[in-house]
Amino acid sequence: MVKNNSLLIQVSKKLLEQASICLAALLFFTFYFGITISDLVPAFTFGLFLLPVTMGMVNVFSFYLIPEFLFRQKHTWFALYTAYTLVISFFLIALSSFYGFIFINSLDSMDSSFLFSKNLYLIIVGVYIVVLLTSLFSAYRESYKIHLRNQELQFTLVNGELELKQEELSYLKMQIHPHFLFNTLNTIYGSAIAKSAETPELILKLSNLLDYILYQTQKSLVPLQDEIDHLKDYLDLEKLRHGDRLQVCADFPDETTNLKIAPMLFLPLLENSFKHGKSQEKHAFVELHISTEDDKVRFFLKNTFEESLSKETLSSTGIGLPNIKKRLGHLYPNSHKFSIQKLDGYFIVELELQSSQSKPIVS
Repeated sequence: MVKNNSLLIQVSKKLLEQASICLAALLFFTFYFGITISDLVPAFTFGLFLLPVTMGMVNVFSFYLIPEFLFRQKHTWFALYTAYTLVISFFLIALSSFYGFIFINSLDSMDSSFLFSKNLYLIIVGVYIVVLLTSLFSAYRESYKIHLRNQELQFTLVNGELELKQEELSYLKMQIHPHFLFNTLNTIYGSAIAKSAETPELILKLSNLLDYILYQTQKSLVPLQDEIDHLKDYLDLEKLRHGDRLQVCADFPDETTNLKIAPMLFLPLLENSFKHGKSQEKHAFVELHISTEDDKVRFFLKNTFEESLSKETLSSTGIGLPNIKKRLGHLYPNSHKFSIQKLDGYFIVELELQSSQSKPIVS
């Protein structure tokens, strides 16, 4: 029932459109052919004879040649079929004019003086004017429809890409969080096994980190100071765990000027340095510097590494680094510098962000 009603509405619109074009064409013909005479009835009657061929040409151009060939870049076929249509229409206009003249001259009640003031070429020009104006309107309407469809398609594509990025970022964070928590819980487990008095402090530090990971990272951007505070918590956890075997040199900015960054960018890098750069038996060294300049944030991390890991590629140093690269590509396209290198027994990580150019994505 609904489908029938929809079809009926479409048919009604088409009929109304055709009726409007017919009425407009008749009015044009009436004034075009009757402008020099006082009685417009003969001109109106003559227009009725030209109406079928005019409407035929209007429909051919407006609903077939223009949308099927011109707007589909088939210019050769459009030109060819246009030529065929003009040749055929020329013959049909002449035939319609001939019978129109005969019909009007056969009626004594009509003034046929206008017939001798309009030659065949002017009649053809009048018909083509109607066809041209209607075709231009049809071309504009079709172009506007294409423009709306393109806008809708572009909007759909942008939304689709945004949803994909949101899902990918969520997946990347899910990879980072369990990995980070696993290592931190191992730290607390080791402390509990040793019955260390520092275990409660470790748990408190972990509680702060859990709050950051579970709640703050749901935001697209967080204050830089929050990320720094949790870097400090993580460093405290590692210091409590390793004691004198760990040497840390850290430097943080006194004022972050309310800069914001995407969450969990720096923390996985620091975690990686301990996972691959320390040894339970040997002393480890970690150097961390964060600085700001205007809207730029610079992160520098340097740590020792074990010789047993020297054959590993830099891209294989844990889950965090590949994820960081992907997230930076999504959130800071063309506005970040990220480098990792191995030099003289150290891993060196450098990251520079243009914080004001981040693209927040809710995930």
